[in-house]
Amino acid sequence: MRIERIETIELELPWGPPGSGATRAWTVHRVHAGGGLIGIGRGGSRELIERHLAPLLVGEDPRCTARLWQRMYDAAWGPGGPGRAAMSSIGALDVALWDLYGKACGEPVWRLLGGCRSRVPAYADGIGYAEADAAEVGELVAKHAGLGYRAVKFHLTGPEPEVALAKVEASRQALGPDRRLMIDGRRLWDGHLAARMARAFAPYDLYWIEEPVRGDDEPGHLRMVREAAGPALLAGGEGEGTIYGIRRLIVEGGLQVAQSDILIGGGFTGLMRIAAVAESHHAHVAPHGASFPEINCHLVAAVPNGLIIPACPHTEPYQIWSRLYDPPFAVTDGEVKMTERPGLGLDFDEAFLEEFRTAPEA
Repeated sequence: MRIERIETIELELPWGPPGSGATRAWTVHRVHAGGGLIGIGRGGSRELIERHLAPLLVGEDPRCTARLWQRMYDAAWGPGGPGRAAMSSIGALDVALWDLYGKACGEPVWRLLGGCRSRVPAYADGIGYAEADAAEVGELVAKHAGLGYRAVKFHLTGPEPEVALAKVEASRQALGPDRRLMIDGRRLWDGHLAARMARAFAPYDLYWIEEPVRGDDEPGHLRMVREAAGPALLAGGEGEGTIYGIRRLIVEGGLQVAQSDILIGGGFTGLMRIAAVAESHHAHVAPHGASFPEINCHLVAAVPNGLIIPACPHTEPYQIWSRLYDPPFAVTDGEVKMTERPGLGLDFDEAFLEEFRTAPEA
């Protein structure tokens, strides 16, 4: 079996609160191989794929996932390569290759990767509207808990300590004591202020504190928070796509939950390596990406230190990606029950592609 061609489709999707008019560009991919098999993925850059990556794959056996990943990675970081900019494109193609591999042998990706669990917990994410005050954030948290989620995360939208503390307090009151509450700090503070805030959050029993510090000395700032956070886990690294960067955040910063994006981290092949690095330091993996739980769930289901995945609740405007597939992908009662269907277990909805397509097929 050989890769015959790589098809990339560009989409423009509505993205944000209703009426905002905001959109987000995205790409989806089909890797075509012999026998009519097709693997699907999404994300990355059409230009980088067509110029740098597709020529490395066409004519190759798609089942040799590690070898093909290494070829793409070496080309990205070698002389004249696009470097970090290519990682999400490598990730998108790697996901498609694993989908194709699963279809070729009749097994789901999560089992091919390791098959550690058949159910994956999800937390409700996407509650970060800048205009929401503490009471409104509490209402959103309660709404998402009412959808069956046992864990909920909201995003801080400004650096004011008093506002952050009020939102955490309102959220814990709305959520009750038995569900997990997490916050995304969005790199708002330096280490000293973040550590002070971690101590102030302690009475509200946060499950984790995510990316609370700015990036100029991220490991150093993180270490301050780690020493102050008590039982709350320290999470982050969503923009770090290499095993070397994640190792530094864990070893030097005390990171306990590695959140490398499944695409920026190089797809399943890259995230399996990151998961191994994390496990060697007793850290968990919980990949970033509330808009692609259908991909993240396969990784978290596969590895022993897989923790949880983010998912944008169906009531939120950011969940339009659930319509990408036929039938739509769904999180039910706060978890994903892994499918027995081969590959990712998904197919693109052709009507959705046609509705949002912005360029002709490659």
